[in-house]
Amino acid sequence: MAGHSHWAQVKHKKAVVDAKRGQMISKLIRAITIAAREGTNPDTNFKLRSAIDRAKEFQVPLENIERAIKKSEAREDALEEVIFEAYLNDVQILIKTITDNKNRALGEIKHLLNRFGGRLAEPGSVIWNFKERAVFVIDKKDEEKIFEIMSILEDFYEKDGNILLITNLSNFNAVKNHLEKLGISIKESLIEFSPINSIENLDEVSKKKLEQLTEALLDLDDVEEVFTNTKD
Repeated sequence: MAGHSHWAQVKHKKAVVDAKRGQMISKLIRAITIAAREGTNPDTNFKLRSAIDRAKEFQVPLENIERAIKKSEAREDALEEVIFEAYLNDVQILIKTITDNKNRALGEIKHLLNRFGGRLAEPGSVIWNFKERAVFVIDKKDEEKIFEIMSILEDFYEKDGNILLITNLSNFNAVKNHLEKLGISIKESLIEFSPINSIENLDEVSKKKLEQLTEALLDLDDVEEVFTNTKD
């Protein structure tokens, strides 16, 4: 399975830094508001379920989550989800933003790309190589149980003592329900853009520059996630 979102690489570091925690919570709330526009019931809207689960991981109060959902119904804001495409040398990058000012977000992203030697890509020239998938993280001790649901998985692999289960978005609820019936605890559920074709064996200089660019992008208020076609 190719590389996926760089969320997992930075979330814990950002969570423990008080100065960043407020920014992170704001991003989580905005993600809930955007996801709830496709339906306010998390049992049928898997993107909303994923956004809520992620918010709960950061101990976002329930009343804040409920307020974000109600805000989506009122449509009182100008928030929109915009995905920018970019390159850093041969590495393809998707930059997912939730913003109330697309031009501001674009300007800030262009500034960072220029700073690290990257460049914006023409719309469609990068995103074609990515597919939106659902990812479930479970403990490695439960690995043997997942063979009962292999037919609805696209892939699975081990990382950091966990097993990551990859499935089509349409199977999100089916996999979640099966895991719960099997008594398997879900550590995290995510919606990610995974590359169809990936790059392996980046040299250390390129890896470092990509890491620095990724963290700088994630420090922007409008940027929610960064995806690349590199293998983790």
